[in-house]
Amino acid sequence: MSKRPTVDFVDVLEREGVATDSATLEANLRDDVKAAGSKISNDSSMSPFWRWVRAAVTSPAVWLIRVLLAEHVLPNMFVATANRWSLELKAWELNVTPKGKTKTQGLITFTKANAPDETTVKAGSVVQTLPIDGVVFKVMVTEDTVIPANVLTQKVPVEAEQAGAAFNLPAGYFNVLPEELPGIAAAVNEPEWITELGANEETDEELALRLQNQFTSSGNWHIDDAYRAVISSVAGIRSDNIFFENTGHVDPGTATAFILMEVGPTPAKVIDQLNHHIMTLGHHGHGDVLTCKPIIDQPVNLECEVVLAPNLTTEETEAAINEVEARIRAAFRETEAYPVMTRAKPQSRFSLSQMGTEIHNNMRHVESVRFVVDGNIQKDIVSALQQPRLQSLSVLEVAS
Repeated sequence: MSKRPTVDFVDVLEREGVATDSATLEANLRDDVKAAGSKISNDSSMSPFWRWVRAAVTSPAVWLIRVLLAEHVLPNMFVATANRWSLELKAWELNVTPKGKTKTQGLITFTKANAPDETTVKAGSVVQTLPIDGVVFKVMVTEDTVIPANVLTQKVPVEAEQAGAAFNLPAGYFNVLPEELPGIAAAVNEPEWITELGANEETDEELALRLQNQFTSSGNWHIDDAYRAVISSVAGIRSDNIFFENTGHVDPGTATAFILMEVGPTPAKVIDQLNHHIMTLGHHGHGDVLTCKPIIDQPVNLECEVVLAPNLTTEETEAAINEVEARIRAAFRETEAYPVMTRAKPQSRFSLSQMGTEIHNNMRHVESVRFVVDGNIQKDIVSALQQPRLQSLSVLEVAS
């Protein structure tokens, strides 16, 4: 994930020869006064004249330099360091609209208790997850839906309880009915269940990345950054989660944009909307054929052996094992939980030792962690233009 640089503008000013502290400013003023031919002979620190200068000139000047200039004016002159209000002004200059938060919408598959019966799933019915890092995620049925007689299952439209990307969970996570629904035996989100992505409000860093991209996308040619600007305008898609393959292996001028989500797989509905917008509606360069696709999955079979602290209760042991599993799943982008866990991503090396360290640093009951990937102990996961995904995961407690 890209990070904006941190700049110490006081240090920048000092390196450019600008006085930033009271002592240096006062020394410069004394030199200027003497150079001007002043006859003031009392230049002690208790001199009434210099006390007045210190109060009326030096202190305000230091505030103007260190606070107004270094903390407010200079940082907000650059996209790399600007605050939100300045980023929004720069966004307007570049015709970029900051993205707001949206709710996940999709289709949950309901299964009837008796297929011959006609059953109605009422609007407002809730399907939820098991707790994820202490949080239960809920989706609500948006309209009364009739499951006809002799039909066992049917997809029912739902919307997330709240806005945010955390609800874009993979298949199988929404599987709990907190209240009994008449005639319904089960409900679950199946693969490709999302019809509208949920998204968090665009952060300062995400907006800054899009503004940075906008500068390089303003030319006449539809280079990568031009397409990146088009694709990342969709809520829920970060500009640094778009990966291009410019091979021309189909025809000259062809390319593929692979889309990665912060949470869960990339919904087919979103891919269809992007391809329609770019190719059908004509938002492409002359002769260009750009196809958006979900990022290719790199299946990972992961085994985790955990040594826990001695003398834990059964409940503490179970909770620790479950948390280790939840943290690993978060690292592989199944959930938005545990933000301290480094996320696996394409075109990179995913360090298992780093993941183990992050588990150690945040779980006091874990004494040792060992990973086995596809039969290889502690083997890092190196990915090309693919996203590592858990195909299987087992977390086992072992003796110390």
